[in-house]
Amino acid sequence: MNDEWYERRKRKLREMYWGKEKNPFLPSGFREYPQEIYDFFLSFIDHPGKVIDLGCGNGLLLRHLVENSRYELIPYGVDFIEESIEQAKREILPEFATNFTVANVRDYVKMMPDEYFDFIFFDPYHLHPNDLQEAVEHVIRACKPGGKVIFYTYRDVLRVLRVLNLFKLRWIGWVGDLLPDNIRKNLRRFDHSEVSVGVFEKEKGKSNNNLEF
Repeated sequence: MNDEWYERRKRKLREMYWGKEKNPFLPSGFREYPQEIYDFFLSFIDHPGKVIDLGCGNGLLLRHLVENSRYELIPYGVDFIEESIEQAKREILPEFATNFTVANVRDYVKMMPDEYFDFIFFDPYHLHPNDLQEAVEHVIRACKPGGKVIFYTYRDVLRVLRVLNLFKLRWIGWVGDLLPDNIRKNLRRFDHSEVSVGVFEKEKGKSNNNLEF
């Protein structure tokens, strides 16, 4: 089940985000507030509803969406680093503390209710490649008809992955290249200088029973 891979990543990220340097943006992967990036993510919110960030760090993105969207949003967040979730509950979005969960995204997505979330933010880099197919199917299952799954990966990560995959003759150009072929073909691509996005839009009136993967 690739547990060792996740444990190594968790130790590395905890050291990076919760080491000696005290910076409120670090648990979400930044040294400065990423206003432009978060505004780009905000542009995909087009109606009110429930929004979840799978791998949310300390919830900075969710707070940005809640505070800046013209639509009413109910935020949910999941991360496997306990300190990050505690900060989300205590400082970032305390009024929604009960909506934050400490869990491995791989395991959490299996428990998500059917057609529950209106917007799901998900970076596939958080998961081991062998877990992606099943995880993505669960993520899409949990998306409401008329909702969106926003797959994204930051450009600096893509550059590293591109180098690592050169000898495998595999080109990593955008977030869709990290996803299974049957998922990638259903995405709308959006390019930003700092982040690559692919959006899956679940059609209204189309239940999980009508989806093919």
